[in-house]
Amino acid sequence: MNEVSHLESLGQVSASETGQIFRDFLRGHVREMICEVMAAEVTELCGPKHDPSSSDHYRAGSSSGRVLYEGQREEVVRPRVRQKSCDGSSHEVELSTYRVAKDPQQLQEQIVQAIVSGVSARGVEQIKPNSPGVKKSNVSRLWQEAGSKFIERLRGKDLSTITWCALMLDGIRLSKDQTAVVALGSIARVASMSWTLHSVVAKTW
Repeated sequence: MNEVSHLESLGQVSASETGQIFRDFLRGHVREMICEVMAAEVTELCGPKHDPSSSDHYRAGSSSGRVLYEGQREEVVRPRVRQKSCDGSSHEVELSTYRVAKDPQQLQEQIVQAIVSGVSARGVEQIKPNSPGVKKSNVSRLWQEAGSKFIERLRGKDLSTITWCALMLDGIRLSKDQTAVVALGSIARVASMSWTLHSVVAKTW
């Protein structure tokens, strides 16, 4: 189900089903966010593709990867990085962002906090990955940036030219401490009704 069909479906279900459809909608963007933070870490290690840095890290292609999000496996393309040794050999370096993403609990926390931080940049200090060996400040910043981009894309559509028939607010629980308030606006098109997702605001209740 693509983004458009997700949003249209929101106008055809009961309030109790809205949460699941929103989570399905969010799941596709989770994969994008994971790929973004991994790509950002590769750039920090190796430099931009068009201007590689002089560090001992270099890009080594990619391979398939899997993460577990809300009980479902998600396929991702995992970038590979190798590090040169003094004796001329090299070894593969595991990306800190991928290591965190492979842990279902940490991934869930990262996604929720990234969205919260995307809504309010002041929330970045709440992102605290606990995986051993992960540089907390760097990974936190990468997830916060991905969350900000996600929220910007979500809010980026110009809705000022649309005549709205109705607006519905619904609270969707993302985690024990975080709830997303979703604004759903309906517009009449011929004999049908469609819905669009206006914005997401997450806060502690």
